[in-house]
Amino acid sequence: MSNFSTDSMARSSIVGLTGGIGSGKSTVARVFSMLGIPVWDADLAGQHLYSENQELQQWVVKKFGKSCGEWSEGNLLGINRKELASIVFSDRDSLLALNQKVHPLIREIFTKWHEWNDQLYSFPYVIRESAILFESNSHMDCSQVISVEAKEPLRIKRVTKRDKWNIEDVEARISRQMQDIERTERSDYVIQNNANDALLQQVLHIHNSLSQSLL
Repeated sequence: MSNFSTDSMARSSIVGLTGGIGSGKSTVARVFSMLGIPVWDADLAGQHLYSENQELQQWVVKKFGKSCGEWSEGNLLGINRKELASIVFSDRDSLLALNQKVHPLIREIFTKWHEWNDQLYSFPYVIRESAILFESNSHMDCSQVISVEAKEPLRIKRVTKRDKWNIEDVEARISRQMQDIERTERSDYVIQNNANDALLQQVLHIHNSLSQSLL
């Protein structure tokens, strides 16, 4: 379960949304967005950081090697996230070092976004979408947490089709992520997102519950 301890003065509650690769959490996030709930995507924020934060870019290539950079005529233009991922996901210490560098920056971006939303709008809650919500301790800022689950064969099928990965790479990534059973134990709501599951009905049920309990 979540352990809400945010230091933000924002009015709207933060609801975490997480799930393993291929679970369909981004699809769930889009449904919440269609219901009028603001959704913040940690992965998208990370992409912007790697492409725009020059200090972070310099740190990455110094720490993990020049192969992690995108270069033009000797100038560092950005980060090769695929190369970086291949390094950090094969070495626990490297992943820990990267997370310790990036997560505080991500949290700062989210806090500013949350406060900005509350200055302009009035919502009962906002969604913080993150594949590593628990691993990054971002759940500590959330009043509730939703996990999205799907059977592993379906997750593998989704990722190989979407990202053009081979099956072995997807299986390796799944094995390095938190397992569904642990997410379930630590979450307030669980959405099943298999082929025959009524996804919209589940999201509507959670939305109605959150809208009432977080007013």
